Amino acid sequence: MRRALAALGPGRLTCAAAALLTTLGLATPAAAQEIWVVNVVGLGGDPEYTDRFTGWANELEDHLTTRWGVPSDRVITLGESTSIAGVDAESRRETIEQTIARLADESAANARVLFVLIGHGSYRNDEASLNIPGRDLTAAEWNVALEPLGERMVAVVNVASSSGPFAEALAATGRTVITATRSGQERNETQFGRYFAEAFGGDAADLDKDGRLSLLEAFVYARSETARYYAEEGLLATEHAQIDDDGDGEAIDVPVQGGTDGAVAATFRFTSPTAAAGVGAPPADSTTARLEAEIAEIEADLAILRGRRDEMTQEDYDAELESLLVDLALKNRELRGRAGGGA
Repeated sequence: MRRALAALGPGRLTCAAAALLTTLGLATPAAAQEIWVVNVVGLGGDPEYTDRFTGWANELEDHLTTRWGVPSDRVITLGESTSIAGVDAESRRETIEQTIARLADESAANARVLFVLIGHGSYRNDEASLNIPGRDLTAAEWNVALEPLGERMVAVVNVASSSGPFAEALAATGRTVITATRSGQERNETQFGRYFAEAFGGDAADLDKDGRLSLLEAFVYARSETARYYAEEGLLATEHAQIDDDGDGEAIDVPVQGGTDGAVAATFRFTSPTAAAGVGAPPADSTTARLEAEIAEIEADLAILRGRRDEMTQEDYDAELESLLVDLALKNRELRGRAGGGA
């Protein structure tokens, strides 16, 4: 990202900056983001699980490409075998590393990259892994493997059993980590992946009904539906999904207003083509697309700043906050002007 900052939080702005923000306004349009998605489907162990896990990946890919306008060549599914429908390559560690290298080479420097890890997880000797063909990648090794992506906004959603330790191992500034379980000790099969894929298929997960779906909304929906599944089946819940996106490695169950977790995930948005264009609006030109991408980047910077507030002096925090808010207001004014809304 263009700054190692960011997130909106309480801060003191100078009177001049506050007046400028009031004049320009801060309404945020639909943000055009270059998004890549990599589904990593591990070993099923038997045909039932292989079909289930691959089915979740295929369902997610279908929703992303048909409902949310993600180009099909930017959704990559790695799986147990290329003989399985929808699998582009095997999910071996070398293929995972090659895919990450490809993304580092082909994606824009400010692209969003989502990894969805699906399958059976394990937790041994204080190390969590996703079971894949060949030698597994531990959570710590995943963290190293992601390094070539540099400052791109990366999100990792691990829907496997025993996935909880991934939150601490993968924690980084600007990175969202979602896990199906709270700890490595929650070893039973999980349902969270089923509902995470489902979140992208309808309107229910779009909580504010704006035609956009954020990772935060998808998390909240999938967690809620997973809890409902156990209640309706009369079963004791054996999984408790969690999220960390403020970089402290301490995941929480449900983001709360005023907290630091959830802000970055809220800026990782999937926008339907209809919402992106607006009702009756002409197709966006290259300048409009650039402005929307820059606005999305500033919003992400603001989200990260909030998570870093305790590390900064009040003076430094306020200065960074003021700079970002002014940048955001100016970009929004420029975009509204192109849309005919005036300055």
